[in-house]
Amino acid sequence: MSTSTTTFCVLRLIFLLLLASASSHASNANANADANANTELLTQILSYVNVSASPCHDYYSYACGNWAQRHENDSFMEITGLIDQKVNEKLLMLLTELQKQQSSLQPDSVQAKVLSFFKTCQLASGSTRLGKHYLALVPPNEKIPWPQFKNRSQAWDRSKFHWMETLARLQRYGLQNALFDSNVLPDLTNSSNYLIHLKTPSFEEENERLGSRIRTKAMLRMLGTSPQQATRLAHEIKVLEQKVAALAARQPDENDEADEYLTVQELEAQIGGQWRKYFEILLGRSVPAEFVVYVDCVPYLKALQELIKDTDREVIASYIMLRFVSYLQEESMESNEPIACVQDVRRNMELATNLLYEQRFILPDRLRRHQSNLAELFEVLRKQFLKILQTNNLHLAPQALDLVRTKLLNVTINIGNMPQAVDRSSFVNAFYADLHLAGNRDYAADHLRLLEFRTRRWFEQLDRAFNISTYFYISDSDTGMSSTPYYMLRQNVIIVPYGILQRPAFYQDSHDVFKVSLLGFMLSHELMHGFVSGGLVYDFRGNYNELGAGIPLEDNYSSAISCLNRNETEYMDEREADIAGIRLAYDAYFDSDSKFDQSQPSFSTLSLKQLFFLNVAQFFCGDASPDAFEGHDADEMRLRQVLINFAPFAEAYGCRQDNDNMHPANKCRIW
Repeated sequence: MSTSTTTFCVLRLIFLLLLASASSHASNANANADANANTELLTQILSYVNVSASPCHDYYSYACGNWAQRHENDSFMEITGLIDQKVNEKLLMLLTELQKQQSSLQPDSVQAKVLSFFKTCQLASGSTRLGKHYLALVPPNEKIPWPQFKNRSQAWDRSKFHWMETLARLQRYGLQNALFDSNVLPDLTNSSNYLIHLKTPSFEEENERLGSRIRTKAMLRMLGTSPQQATRLAHEIKVLEQKVAALAARQPDENDEADEYLTVQELEAQIGGQWRKYFEILLGRSVPAEFVVYVDCVPYLKALQELIKDTDREVIASYIMLRFVSYLQEESMESNEPIACVQDVRRNMELATNLLYEQRFILPDRLRRHQSNLAELFEVLRKQFLKILQTNNLHLAPQALDLVRTKLLNVTINIGNMPQAVDRSSFVNAFYADLHLAGNRDYAADHLRLLEFRTRRWFEQLDRAFNISTYFYISDSDTGMSSTPYYMLRQNVIIVPYGILQRPAFYQDSHDVFKVSLLGFMLSHELMHGFVSGGLVYDFRGNYNELGAGIPLEDNYSSAISCLNRNETEYMDEREADIAGIRLAYDAYFDSDSKFDQSQPSFSTLSLKQLFFLNVAQFFCGDASPDAFEGHDADEMRLRQVLINFAPFAEAYGCRQDNDNMHPANKCRIW
């Protein structure tokens, strides 16, 4: 019998004894769960373990094998989904309380505006959610309706349609990636200064393009187009999109200036089109001829102008219209169920819901404890990374090492995605002061006002410099209703949503091994995003830095990347952050001079190292299909790649290290 097989049998026997013991402890602790956080957490972790799987050969099946069975009736697919469900349930409780207090709310208060949209979501007629209704509220311009809404006895007046004007009107509601992308981003060499960036559209993701011709025809029919015309238009719209995609994919000639700063006047001269009028509609103010934008797609925009000239205006209008309707569908939960409406409020009014959540469920004393605990945990991680940098495993030059060290020392944490150095209640009320909802139970009308409000606030970054003390991220909808921490590359900030600071992700009174292995790993992963291939190109101020951009090209770094890509991935930055992150969290806890409690806990006979890896696995456990993930590999693949490249895991479980797929002798390491 092999060593790993013997170890597996012993572990299985120990596990069965532990599960019985933990369940017994848990039943005795029901009266005071807070005092038994460790027992409660261990019981949950062990409930997901499949003892018939070998931890050495398939740790995901071992640590997460019973997840799907335990949560077969739940709507979430992983631990972060469970956390979001808890946040949604708490916010529903809060909104129910506000409804009872409605008569005493100030009409212009944030509470009243949040409640107003929540009630509209629940009570509005289904007809106010239809694409036709949205389009009736937002025509191409003030002179003509969309082609599908014209008077049947009259021809649609093509001469009054101007595609750039229409696109600007729709982009005021947040539409992106249609014909070209227009966004506000920090300047590449001065991140405190924001500029409008124009770039080619992307067609890689499913939501970045229209569906099949049949689906496009179905959308046109739902919007009132006749069957015969829908067939014709669907064909011509898809042909147009294919031509645009071909232009976007075309590589510029060597003599083309692909990336450059241009004034509006220069844009009009080089590319053609009424760019000044476009920006004035987009921004809702006058724009001087000297207004500067950053353009990384001059050849594409020139070719696009020529393509548009040769295309029927009705086809262009219909294409833009369908992209807008598709965008609106993505931006709504499309349900009036209470929890769905809570999610709608979160995604459209994130700053407001963060404030209300803080005031109702966090409270000042708990917030201070959270801030203190996270600051302490993060400082330990930072010091551990500084220690790693001292070993200089990559053999970086002193200047490059100083660049990395300076960036690390300037990383900050924002808890709750809230401004950190102001009176938050006053700030949030002032932020929403000029948001005026219709309040007439018209879902589309209020939804459009919220989308326009958020986009306007986003574009207002053009007029102010970045200030870390008042910074918060005006997030997209998906981020707004998520509790997962994330790293802001250009701001060098890790944002930790309030929601993640609760069970099962964070137990205030739990053993240190649980805190470091789950929340500590999440923070380590996000921190390392600043120090992977895509993050090193920016310095501590978020400015492009040629020295930093050269680090991934160094022999030792590129060799590490080649090693990590033995199992190929499209998401190398994520894999780098996973593998560097697990090492950082592990070393921070088990280092010889660590201040964390390293004593064997009384609530378990599993070793601290086994507890550490079991709890790390909780971040990856879930029942989503492998093709459901965007932006990174499937969770099972991620956990596997983390563990096969980390020798302490094999040591913790007594796994034989050889050249098989699970335990290759050559471990990949970045830092």
